[in-house]
Formats: sequence, C-alpha cells, structure tokens
Amino acid sequence: MDPEVSLLLHTAAWRGLRESQVEVVLSDRFNRQTDPTLERQIEEVWAERVSKEPWLFNGSKFRLHSFCLASPAFEPSSSESPESTLCSDSPHIPKSDCSEEQFQNIRLGKTESDFCGSDPLFDSDGENGRVNQVSSEQSVTQITDNPQSGSLLTLKLGLTCYKDYLGTNWSCREAELRQQGEVEFSDPLALLAQPLGVGGVLCTGDSKVVLIRRSQKVAEAGGLLDIPGGHPEPKVVCEHLGWAVKEEQINVDMMQPKAVVSELYSSVCAEIRDEVNIPLSSLGEPVLMGIALNHISAGRPSAEFYVRYFF
Repeated sequence: MDPEVSLLLHTAAWRGLRESQVEVVLSDRFNRQTDPTLERQIEEVWAERVSKEPWLFNGSKFRLHSFCLASPAFEPSSSESPESTLCSDSPHIPKSDCSEEQFQNIRLGKTESDFCGSDPLFDSDGENGRVNQVSSEQSVTQITDNPQSGSLLTLKLGLTCYKDYLGTNWSCREAELRQQGEVEFSDPLALLAQPLGVGGVLCTGDSKVVLIRRSQKVAEAGGLLDIPGGHPEPKVVCEHLGWAVKEEQINVDMMQPKAVVSELYSSVCAEIRDEVNIPLSSLGEPVLMGIALNHISAGRPSAEFYVRYFF
C-alpha cells in the first residue's frame, strides 16, 4: 500500500458500486467550521498564490464529511439495525453511520463499537483506521446480480471551495488548524476544506492502466504522473437543474441528491474525455472502486472518489 494513501473504502470484492447504489446527503452542517481570523488568513494565502500563479481560479467543491455503508447481507426494504452499517473509521474522516442520533453521539466522543457490530464483508483495522474487506461470495452475488438492490453507500457532503482548500489543507498552518479543530470541535478536520476529488482508473483491453502527466501550471503536484481526475462541480449540478448562478452564490438547497451522485460519476467521464482524448462512447459502465485519502504535501489529506472504466 502506498504510504501516501489511506484507504477508507474498497469495493473490489463487490466488483464495484454502480451509480444506483450510491446516495448523498447534502447539508450545511457538513461544511467546515470557521472564524474571522481564519477567513482573513485564507484570503491572504489566496492573494499570494494568485499573484504568483495568475492562472489559478476559485470554484465551489463538495466537502466530504463522512460516509456510511449498509451491509448487503440485509435487504434494503427491511428495517436496518445499527449492526447493518459500516461507519467511516479513519483518523482523518469523522465517523458516521446512517442514524442521526447515533451520528450526534459519535461526535460527542463515543466509539464506533458502541453502534456498529461486525459486518459480513468488512472489518476495521483499529491500528491504522483503514477499512479492510473480507470476501463473501454470497454477498458479492447478491449485489452484482441485482443492480437495483438499493443504495449501499451514503456520502455526507457539504460545500467548500478551491480557495479554502489552498488556505487550509495546503496552508503552512495546517497542523495548527487540526489542533484547533480538535480542541474547539472535537474534530481535527473541522476547520479544513476537505474537498472531494474524483479519479478514473482507466483499464485497457490488454490489462494496462492509463496514467497521465500533470501540467506544471497547477497548484499542487505539478509535472507528476497521475490518473485522470479532478473534482465533481457543484456549479455543473446547478446548471443541469436550471440554475444560472455564480460560484459564490451556490448553496446546498439548489441541488438534488440524485443529480449530485450523477455528477460524481459523470465528472470522471468528462476528465477522461478531456485529459486522455477518449470518446465517452468508448467507455464501459463506471463502477466505484473505493474512497481514499491522498496525503499529499506532508500529510495534508484530500479525499478521492475512485471510479473504474474499461475501454
């Protein structure tokens, strides 16, 4: 495992999750916390970066707060108990399950073991906080043979922006902000932007994976090899829903959850088309393979939503 990456969710044993098996919950409650001093510092960082790199521009992004995974061993129509969910369990992503009451209890300091029992497909490595999969042929068949089996993965998303990302996650004060978040909100990520990115694992017919080289005119990791990717865009979701808004006017009330899920998948298609020059008609059905934290630049995490395509 690459030490630069923390794996939060891996769906290979399920052969990935289709778009119909993912849902989102949008709320301002999942935005980052802030204060006037931090806002001034973010503006100062942004002004300095833009003066040196005038090609940079701000834009709204989705903020990954947490996720929960329903166990496929339970029928979606049945009444699920806490034992039927897997909570995000990471030192970087706040834990959560699908019950609001339990979610509030977790934020007050209770542990995952208070709410989540063993799952037939997963167990949690308490030492590093990563989620590990355990094979289950029956459950795999149950999911892959019934694509309409209902939502399995729920993402809790707020809003942030690229300027906030550079002014928090990429700030020289990142470690200080983590400490402040822990003290004031019992969450080391409370003051960080934590934008959700997308990456496409593009597999060829001869079992190769396509890599690209990043431009030098980007804010981070310029000139390095990478997979095609970028960010799902809240503005695109708003435009598809008929809203003509500026980036700074966007709020969660303008968006519909299904439209956001569609953007999570389709944005990766667009990145592959634009960066690798492969027509959308040549791509196979996308499936979610995992969610990971990329500890770029001395451990400043950025969440990535990885989707696999064959062509």
